[in-house]
Amino acid sequence: MSKVRLLILLSSAFLGIGLVAPTISIEPRAGEFTWLVKLWDQEATETVTYSIFGAIRDLFLMDNLFLALVLGLFSVVFPVFKLSLYWLATVHHPNSSSVASLLKWTARLSKFSMVEVLFLALLILTVKTLPGGSEATIQWGAYLFVASALGSMIVPMLIEKPERKGAE
Repeated sequence: MSKVRLLILLSSAFLGIGLVAPTISIEPRAGEFTWLVKLWDQEATETVTYSIFGAIRDLFLMDNLFLALVLGLFSVVFPVFKLSLYWLATVHHPNSSSVASLLKWTARLSKFSMVEVLFLALLILTVKTLPGGSEATIQWGAYLFVASALGSMIVPMLIEKPERKGAE
C-alpha cells in the first residue's frame, strides 16, 4: 500500500472514530451559587460530554435544524466526500484527466477542512467566558478529528499531479 493510501486510510479511520468518540465535556457552574443550584437541580450541574454525532443529534432533537445541518455538512459530509475523492484519485493513473478533475474538486473542498475545528474552538471559548466559571474540556475524540483534518490536508501534497499536455 502506498504512503498516500495509508494516509487516506488513517485519516478516514481517525475521522470515523473522531465523529463518535467523546469530543467535548462541559461542566456547568453558577459561580458562588453552584451549591444552591446543585440543591435545587442536581442535573443542572452535571458534566455533559458530547461527540460530534451526539451534538448533531441533540441539535436536531432540539429543533435547531439549521445548526444541525451546518455542523453535519462541515464535520461529516465534506470530510467523507473529500477523503473519498482522494481515494478515487489514487485508484486512477496519475496522468488521467479524471485525476485532475478529482484534485480540482478536492482543492475546492479543502477550504472547509478546519471549519469544525474552528467551531469547536469557538464553543470552548464561549463556554469559558460564561459567567459562573463553567468549564469546557477537549476530549480525545477531538484530537482524532483534528488528526484526520490535518491528514487530509497533507494528502494532496503527496498525490502526484497529472502532467500537463504540451509541457516540457
